[in-house]
Amino acid sequence: MLGDHFWPAMYPGLIVGVLVGLTGSNIISTVLGAIGGLLGGMALYFAARWIGLEEGIVSLAGMIAGAVAGAYLLMQAGKRLAKAN
Repeated sequence: MLGDHFWPAMYPGLIVGVLVGLTGSNIISTVLGAIGGLLGGMALYFAARWIGLEEGIVSLAGMIAGAVAGAYLLMQAGKRLAKAN
């Protein structure tokens, strides 16, 4: 199921997640952004494979968009949990 190209394909999601997390100006946001970026990139990687897109610029752009969305959503969830406590 996971080919040789799975983990190298996750690097852009991780990098984008860290960059989005750095906008939160603290280490918790950076960590949550990295995790969210990895999860978002992973979700779009599997969605692209399910649709039948081969590895290329279209699937990379989708994976980066998924990483941005995942990082942002996980950071927002972390902010809401911090406010609740």
